[in-house]
Amino acid sequence: MSDEVRQARQDLMRVGLLGDVRTDGVPDLIVRSWRRSISVSAEGANPAQRFIEIDTDSILRRAADPVLDRWQSHLVDTGTALFLSDRGGAIVARRASDGSARRLLDRVHAAEGFDYSEDAIGTNGLGTSMVEKRALLISGSQHYNDALATLACAAAPVYTPSGSVIGSISLGGPIQSANPLMLSLTREIGNQIEERLRSSARPQDLALAMSFTRYTNSQRPTVVMDSESILANTPGLPYIDVTSHVMLWELLNSHNWASSGTLNLQLDGTSVEVIARRVLDGPRAHFVLHFADRAHFGNASADLTAKAEVQTHAAIEPKAVRAVLVVEGPPGSGRSTIAQSLQGDRQSDNGFEHVVIDADPVDWSAVHRLLGGGTDVLLRRAENLDDADADQLTTLVNQHRLAAATGQRSGTLGITADRDRCSPAILGVLDEISYAASTQPLASTPERIPRLVKQVLDRVDPTGRHTISPAALQSFVQWSWPGNMSELVATLSALVTQVTSSVVERRHLPRHLQQAPPRRRLSLLETAERDAIIKALEAASGNKSEAAELLGMGRTTLYRKLRQLGLDTGENSL
Repeated sequence: MSDEVRQARQDLMRVGLLGDVRTDGVPDLIVRSWRRSISVSAEGANPAQRFIEIDTDSILRRAADPVLDRWQSHLVDTGTALFLSDRGGAIVARRASDGSARRLLDRVHAAEGFDYSEDAIGTNGLGTSMVEKRALLISGSQHYNDALATLACAAAPVYTPSGSVIGSISLGGPIQSANPLMLSLTREIGNQIEERLRSSARPQDLALAMSFTRYTNSQRPTVVMDSESILANTPGLPYIDVTSHVMLWELLNSHNWASSGTLNLQLDGTSVEVIARRVLDGPRAHFVLHFADRAHFGNASADLTAKAEVQTHAAIEPKAVRAVLVVEGPPGSGRSTIAQSLQGDRQSDNGFEHVVIDADPVDWSAVHRLLGGGTDVLLRRAENLDDADADQLTTLVNQHRLAAATGQRSGTLGITADRDRCSPAILGVLDEISYAASTQPLASTPERIPRLVKQVLDRVDPTGRHTISPAALQSFVQWSWPGNMSELVATLSALVTQVTSSVVERRHLPRHLQQAPPRRRLSLLETAERDAIIKALEAASGNKSEAAELLGMGRTTLYRKLRQLGLDTGENSL
């Protein structure tokens, strides 16, 4: 049977997703997983290659470690091992008492830190159980990766109290050890981990789960959220991500709810309507959001920020006019990023070739050659041009427009400039460019920050290894960014280099970001309280109980003030 299964898998890999092969005797879920593995070009021959640093103090590890330790003692001499993965598929814990079993597992990189997601190595217990959201048994050649063909594993997803998958648990070993009882044992071990997660959950998490159950049905797009957590039903998923979560929270939390417990919103640039309800059940308020009119909905997070981020002065322009664009604003305010997004609107296949204008003379002939060859060019810092350059800039703009109008060129000429620092002659040239956008310092447009963080992170972390937690993103929104985009890029670049875990949390941020005050203006008393709490936490090395004693207040009072004054890390939320 194993040879037949292997042959069916190889036939499917050979003919591809559109081919038709016989898979008699292979469970449907295995065939589905094989097809997914083919679609993402998962590794099919070599052991897992992707390795990441793991967080040994995560919520999942703290809940699972005692359970794994207890079951390890029960499984001595069985030849099996226990594995725990995080929601991304990385193995974060392994328990194997038998030395020969450890050596076998090490040869296929079934060890802590290696990526066993379905996207990485195809069909396997840890990864596939999370995708299928069910317990399953995978044996021998049912694995997509040939390196795992000598193994068998039972696995089950692990759920948080709110119902989201936080990881998976697997019991595996040599194929000779395969037994239907492995599936029952795996389910029991997973249940025990979930029970420990429930017992350690915050009351706020349970309140969110209760509201989710109360206000959600299977058809209406619904999201339940507080500052740290999101629960969404399947129809609600397209409407929410980390970026839109942070911006919606800032909007809803600053609204005056005294007159009504509900609020009607319309997302900027769309026909999507949101009905928000404030819920006071639980330790603190949270919100239930219902979304409507998805037919015209694009990207919620982009639409929430687009209006403030780019103020275009021309609607649909002729091709020749759109061939030249200018982005105005102070240095460091994201002018190049805005230009890149406007270039993306034109569906350009390549990024800009950047020409930075500084003390050296501009090589105008080189710019002409780039544009003539179809390259998109971005002239950065036009405020550094002299009046003597105005004729050259005028010639460049007019020639490129004419070439674009006659179909001789397809590229874009972008220009960034600070109008307040431009010479009169250069301003005269810029005034003739009608396809323009403007940007402002980050301090005056905090709603731009979540989207910019994502764009910059994609650039400085091209492998996509790091993500920003909601609590950390809120700190980014609260900070005033006196250095504008330059400071934002430098901060994210440093975090990508320094943080070894996949999620950048608030505790990883520089201290000034962790302690950034809320955007709302604090009273003098609140400012004094905030400073005192910061000093107490520093004196107590972050221990909140000790800090409360130093401040002469109860722990409950301290926790409440931490939330009110924007000092609550919120990293322990499930």
